[in-house]
Amino acid sequence: MIKQIKNIMENLPYPVGRALSLLPFRYRLGTAYSQFHHLANQSLCWSDREREEYMLGKLRNIVEHAKQKFPCYQKLYKQHGVYDLGINSLADFSKLPITDKAFFREHISEFSGAYLLNTGGTTGSPFSFYIDKNAWAREWAHMHLIWGMRDYHYQQLNLALRGKNLENKNIKYNPVHNEFLVNTYRTVSDFLPEIRSLFQKRKITYIHGYPSSVYNFIVELEKCCSTAEIKVFLAPIKGVLLHSEFPYPYMKEKFAGYQLPCISWYGHSEMAILAYDNEFNNHFRLLPTYGYAEVVGEQLLGTSFHNFDMPLIRYNTGDLVTPLSVTEHGGCTAFAINAGRSGDYIEDRHGKQIPLTSLIFGRHHRAFEVAEHVQIHQESPGKAVIYLIAGQHIPSENLHNFFDLSNVDVDFEIEVRNKPILTKAGKLRLKI
Repeated sequence: MIKQIKNIMENLPYPVGRALSLLPFRYRLGTAYSQFHHLANQSLCWSDREREEYMLGKLRNIVEHAKQKFPCYQKLYKQHGVYDLGINSLADFSKLPITDKAFFREHISEFSGAYLLNTGGTTGSPFSFYIDKNAWAREWAHMHLIWGMRDYHYQQLNLALRGKNLENKNIKYNPVHNEFLVNTYRTVSDFLPEIRSLFQKRKITYIHGYPSSVYNFIVELEKCCSTAEIKVFLAPIKGVLLHSEFPYPYMKEKFAGYQLPCISWYGHSEMAILAYDNEFNNHFRLLPTYGYAEVVGEQLLGTSFHNFDMPLIRYNTGDLVTPLSVTEHGGCTAFAINAGRSGDYIEDRHGKQIPLTSLIFGRHHRAFEVAEHVQIHQESPGKAVIYLIAGQHIPSENLHNFFDLSNVDVDFEIEVRNKPILTKAGKLRLKI
């Protein structure tokens, strides 16, 4: 039902969709949205003690709930001798065992929730998980707080540069997020008149997307437009909202060259932690009302405060970071991203770069329902091999049905493997 409603919303004519997009989020998502937005805004002024007390209370509640309701957590904590451990400090919490995707895959049948989602993760390792009924209200309350640091308001129009498949359209209005989606699988020069018309008719105020996609969009504009025209395009832009990838220095230089103020944030589909980089310098600050972060070695761990349907406790995100600010008892309040969110890409037959963030994670692939890992390899433009690593038998004649690869000018071969291909150092990569 939710998917059907969303599909109807996304295909409304612009005038109708635009009118609906002006509806305040407190009416769309309920009172939970307003409550979370108010709390998150307050947290920006909390003292260290206030922040720690809030987080400790949330951690104590989620751990106790997990022990009481889920046999997998009961067994895990008893095996490690911490079932009766009282969470009286953040130091106590750090004594609990670390969980990962394998743990939740093994015990997924024990959980249920309002929504079942899946993600490919940053290394192409599919993972299914449940979220609670207030997840979207909580998510958008915090996201709007972050975007608001660049003076964003939900009634302002975005130009969205992500990986969504627009089929035969070059530009499509999405009233759900009040944005014009751009087909990032096509070269800008192929539909430049539409771009010109869009900027002339609509007041585009923000650009929202993957760093690699935004960067490529500007580079492609530079190939077919004068510098003066590009500056006219970008003059109304108040900010660039970046996510899902690490913005490299050469990308930052490009954005700065057009005087585009940026904000970047770290999050993941599992919704355990959320952080923002307001200064665009790889200094991500945690939002303490969203979740709890730790760094063990270089591994970033996250604990969800609010998802009682499927608690992620000391969950290994798979991302590598350097802690920049740590509490007295070990909680990480700020970090720099080391690896795990690179802007890998393949090239189509015309040499256009297609970010894997868009191709693999920006589309809805059935492969994530059956695969343990997904990897991709390319030796020449326009041809690529996708390796589907599955723990179950998959008929070889139906492999392409597991992927949405339409409207991508690349010939794909798909092979099933029993094991992923690792680097010499034994690391798992999406692109090999």
